[in-house]
Amino acid sequence: MRLPTRLDVLRLRNFRNLFIGEAVSMLGDGLFPVALTFGVLDLHHSGIDVGLVLAAFSLPLVLFTLVGGVWSDRLRREWVMIASDLVRFVTMAVIAALLLSGRAQVWSLALLGFVYGCGDAFFFPAYVALIQQIVPPDRLQEANALRGMADGFGWFVGPAISGILVALIGAGGTLGLDAATFLVSAGFLLILRVPALLRTKAPATFFAELRDGWREVRSRTWLWVMMLRAMLVLFVTIAPLQVLGPLALIARHQSPALWGLMVGLFSLGMLGGGLIALYYRPRRPMVTVALCGTTASAPMIALALRLAPAELLAVWLLRGVAIGVLAALWDTALQRRIAGESMARVSSWDWMTSGGLWPLGLVLAGPVAQLMGITDALWLSAGLGLVLSLWVLLVKDVWRLRALPPAAATATPAPIDYTPEIGPP
Repeated sequence: MRLPTRLDVLRLRNFRNLFIGEAVSMLGDGLFPVALTFGVLDLHHSGIDVGLVLAAFSLPLVLFTLVGGVWSDRLRREWVMIASDLVRFVTMAVIAALLLSGRAQVWSLALLGFVYGCGDAFFFPAYVALIQQIVPPDRLQEANALRGMADGFGWFVGPAISGILVALIGAGGTLGLDAATFLVSAGFLLILRVPALLRTKAPATFFAELRDGWREVRSRTWLWVMMLRAMLVLFVTIAPLQVLGPLALIARHQSPALWGLMVGLFSLGMLGGGLIALYYRPRRPMVTVALCGTTASAPMIALALRLAPAELLAVWLLRGVAIGVLAALWDTALQRRIAGESMARVSSWDWMTSGGLWPLGLVLAGPVAQLMGITDALWLSAGLGLVLSLWVLLVKDVWRLRALPPAAATATPAPIDYTPEIGPP
């Protein structure tokens, strides 16, 4: 069966197995936000508790992602990801059991969430670097676009049915299904045959390799500026939305199913954005990334204006399209300009700085809403988000960064053996 040219990357067996395993895992993860949010609200009906629990899941990305990046450049990346999957399976299974048994407490969910987040801190840097390692440079944007489409599909189907599952089997049962998908992901990772990553430098100490990763970031103005932008926007807009969104809907007497559909349509939009990214090659990718990022304020504005449910769903859908394009362009820019032997460390700096203030944004959202009122908090978040998204357009290096030809390798490439097994589609 002949694949369209833009899907030829799926003929690479390693990437295809990685793609399938992570698509299943993302489908399970799509159940997570809605189920956990309403599971916590069932305990005390407190937005502050929701923020604290969600922050506990996110905090390890700040504390340990740099550690995960160093070890992902030292060890086989697929084994780092397998260990992360197993940690997340165990912790999510315990969370599900506590909710099902009625023994869950906010502190226990937060503690388990912290352990779960440690798995994330090692998984994500290794994941971005592994794609660079198993996919030739001329197919990286297609691979990232397909990855985004798989994520979008999982996050569309998962949240769309999560509200229904919570009503039928409870938050605990829904999270139990999420736990099982990590075993599927680990199984597909086990059958990868990853090509060797040939290093140009002898192994150094942990802290020396950590510093080398920071030097890679610091030497590129466009890179650290865009990381700073992401950190600030996530803090003032995207993180608070996880708390303010459900609170705004509850205040309007809307059901959890509506929030699930909104999150799901955002992910369907990501799928569409990934499809666009299969073909779209902007000349100035960072300008496109910055402009797509300004849509972070749109959901806050829509909720503050008390738009009708159909209008809210349209806003979430279009926001997802913008993020689907943004994610593919961003990952491709990193993978084509960073040496393979440093990729996980640079990716870890990306994850750490982007999420550096995320837990604080989650924790502060509830108290700010209580102090100002939900509507005023939404307007404040939206306004700050617009300003913090657009300031990077004043930086010359953001405009100067041009797209590399599709066949170009990274700027300072480490030798990588691109000979993965080819199998039928």
